[in-house]
Amino acid sequence: MRPLFSQSSVAAVRLAIALVTAFAMMVLDVRVGALNDVRLVVKTLLVPIEAIASAPVGMFDWAQEVTRSRSSLELDREQLQLENERLRIEQLELQSLQAENAELRRLLDVSQRQPARLLQGQVQSISTDPFIHQVTISRGSNAGVEEGFPVLSAEGLVGQVIAVYPHAADVLLISDGRHQIPIQVQRSRIRGIARGIGRWDQLEMVNLPETADIQVGDILETSGLGGRYPQGIPVARVTGVTQLSGQPFARVIAEPLSALNRLNLVMISLDSEAP
Repeated sequence: MRPLFSQSSVAAVRLAIALVTAFAMMVLDVRVGALNDVRLVVKTLLVPIEAIASAPVGMFDWAQEVTRSRSSLELDREQLQLENERLRIEQLELQSLQAENAELRRLLDVSQRQPARLLQGQVQSISTDPFIHQVTISRGSNAGVEEGFPVLSAEGLVGQVIAVYPHAADVLLISDGRHQIPIQVQRSRIRGIARGIGRWDQLEMVNLPETADIQVGDILETSGLGGRYPQGIPVARVTGVTQLSGQPFARVIAEPLSALNRLNLVMISLDSEAP
């Protein structure tokens, strides 16, 4: 016997009932808001589920934001480092210019106090041999430089020209072991010879009697004897006086007034007579 209702008929009836029920609920909801409470309850129940479902998206967005922020901070840090490096280089250049200007002012002051004609030059190179204290300057025979001319800095005597080229000259510094200078003590006018001992910061007076009136702090200047240097050029400051027991001479050590290992600008005395 065939059933009164087939499965397809039952499904159709259920669908029709569902549609009618849904339509009725929609009409009631629109007219009187009968499903507001139901909707509120359902929505409340779905909040945790929605939060869990949206968590991966939120984490992804947060990770992207953190990455962008970190990249932006890294870029800002690199730009700040570059800016700091640029400012540091500019500061070093400014300090170098200030030091050079100060040296130029000191040289100008020396040239105004010295009656001799002075020619400004720049140190181009310094000998790499630790036993030779010699520099090359940027003035030569084309500028009137000759062998034997004294070379000065803003502080005092630097050395003497020993070789001349058209556009350069070699200068033997007073600290070189081959260099000797007739000097006198500025205070007591005692005369002697100062020689280099191969150290940038020391000269030695030789054959000075132990009874000579010389003290630590005395200024040594050129005496003018021998015609090698004009009289009165500052050379060094006495830093040590040692009385040697049983010896007729005292050992006197002096420090050059010019920083010989840091020379930059110098002056050549053009009125000096070469020996």
